[in-house]
Amino acid sequence: MKAPKFPLYIVTLFFVSGMLISPWVELNWHIGVFIIMPFLMALSKKYRVFIYLVFLPLGVIHHQQFFSISKIHFSQFMKEEKEKSLLIKVSQILKPNDFQSRYYGEIIQVDQQKSKGKILINIEKNTLKKILRTGDFIFTQKKPKPVLSRTHPGGFDYKKYLNRIKIYDQLSLKDQDFVIVKNQNLSFLDHLKNWNTDLEKKLDESSLGQASKKSIKAILLGKRNAMDRELIQAYADAGVIHILAISGLHMGVIMLFLGFILKPLKSIPAVNWIYIICIILLLWGFALFAGAGPSVIRAVTMFTGLAIARYAKRIHSTLHLLMVSLFLLLVLYPPFLYQIGFQMSYLAVLGIIKIDPVLQRLWQPQYLIIQKIWKITTVCLAAQMAVAPLSIYYFQLFPGLFMLTNWMILPFFGLFLIGSLGLLILIILNIEFQPLIVGYDYIVTKMNETILWIAHQERFLFKNMRLSLLGLIIIYAFLVFLYWCIRFRKIKFFTGLLSIVLLFQIVLFFERWDQSKQHHLWLFYQHNKTVIGHQSSYKMTLYSPQDISRGESFINDFKNKYPIDTLEIRSFKNTYISGALHLLVIDEKKVYEIPKFKASHVLLTNDPKVNLDRVLIYHYPKMVFADGSNKPWNVSRWKQSCQKLNIPLVNLRENGAVKISL
Repeated sequence: MKAPKFPLYIVTLFFVSGMLISPWVELNWHIGVFIIMPFLMALSKKYRVFIYLVFLPLGVIHHQQFFSISKIHFSQFMKEEKEKSLLIKVSQILKPNDFQSRYYGEIIQVDQQKSKGKILINIEKNTLKKILRTGDFIFTQKKPKPVLSRTHPGGFDYKKYLNRIKIYDQLSLKDQDFVIVKNQNLSFLDHLKNWNTDLEKKLDESSLGQASKKSIKAILLGKRNAMDRELIQAYADAGVIHILAISGLHMGVIMLFLGFILKPLKSIPAVNWIYIICIILLLWGFALFAGAGPSVIRAVTMFTGLAIARYAKRIHSTLHLLMVSLFLLLVLYPPFLYQIGFQMSYLAVLGIIKIDPVLQRLWQPQYLIIQKIWKITTVCLAAQMAVAPLSIYYFQLFPGLFMLTNWMILPFFGLFLIGSLGLLILIILNIEFQPLIVGYDYIVTKMNETILWIAHQERFLFKNMRLSLLGLIIIYAFLVFLYWCIRFRKIKFFTGLLSIVLLFQIVLFFERWDQSKQHHLWLFYQHNKTVIGHQSSYKMTLYSPQDISRGESFINDFKNKYPIDTLEIRSFKNTYISGALHLLVIDEKKVYEIPKFKASHVLLTNDPKVNLDRVLIYHYPKMVFADGSNKPWNVSRWKQSCQKLNIPLVNLRENGAVKISL
């Protein structure tokens, strides 16, 4: 067996595979065997290629070491019930919601003991009298609590997202709960983040329109969440969400711009390397200018490799350097592996590198303007082919008019980005040329109106498209074999392609068959509401004492995960019987003694003033639930009653939706 020409491909494959299986693997002597065996096999020249297998357990070890809880993690000091003093460093300012200012923090001290560990900080807006900046210290005696998972099926799991960046706890504070201590020894990264915040304030003070300010914040300062939520969704529905975040597109535009303006350096003999270094340094300079957030660092690292590949005469494979950057990023920061932006960025660039040349060969137009349009078309198609399956898997939608949007936006986006950067620099220098500002406001307004118009063509927006993980893998296997068929034109690849199509049909058949057997009762979490759902095959029936519409977000999220053809909303009942399930709903009417009815499950809603001990003795249910219509202190009291009889109580406010199989 021959070794690959570029070993890092197979090294990365095994390393990433090890990271993916890491949560299900225990670190014990088996891992040692998997490390030693490839080395022993490599002693023989015949089996030397098996040395690459060692990167599978190394990926497991690296992943588990990164996510392991340190001995000085603050949670190790919080096990005692007595009050602790926490010293927290603010590491990142997040977008506030309607009620709270939000931050990421690092707990560096518990009482007098050094500690570590990231935490989510929520501070009530109406009590916050001081402005927090990155690098500031917070001193508090409030005890952190676990991050809650209030998800419903198909919805965004914020707890899972935080866990993947090593945040497991949160603090909810009021102004009187903490003291701010200014940090006099800020790190370089803290200075960068504060500078980014100062640039944002400087921009806010300018005479630019609100839409223009939000646009510049998104595409230059790395603050996509500054945009209105409806506009962000419109960009996603139109298929150009990538232009709102600093991504490979932005770095590519800036790289080409730098390559153009620094081109005179190439005329100097034997200084091509200076030309390349200047481009790379200026790319990283832009990353620092944009606040050096994780997504920005990811993009600039990737395009550092691409810049070397493009401008260095000795590098013949862009894909090699792309793989090097991917491997380095995963070694330095394993959570990148789970970030959707990371996955899509590399897939999009991979599609452009591999698929675009194939599409280009299909047609060579004679006229320059048609050549440019065709180039944009093939690049967009190549990137979309690479990321579309992943987009459907995560977001359950496909923008049918993505090509139209890219035709209208991409030819001018490079000029728009460079113009935005120039305008921001002028604002920083306190130079405001009014005609320029008016013109920029006009361009942003028209661009947003165009995006909104395209997004509102709902006939071309395909929603509720479901794709399982197995289906996702099969589709990418299909794309790989299709590429091989076109590139190499061998019968074995064509046979493999047909086999994958057959396998995909079999998988779809069994998934549909499995869905037809679904029969569950759902207790949904909704703030101050009670919602019960009965799922039977492709039908969902909802019951609620409050008014609910078919457009509720939790219903749309549910449809993203489960193929529901029929949705009914019926009048609410206090008892639900299906086979062995006898659900009793106890509300403010306090009715629980029903002749010839013994509840197997009890749902408490609307803070019923009932003696739960009597209810439990009367019915002795298997489980008790409390939904989002109850006050937290009542739920705590009910939990104590359940503990006396060893009956579990599930708080939907903490656990999210609950499924009961029927």
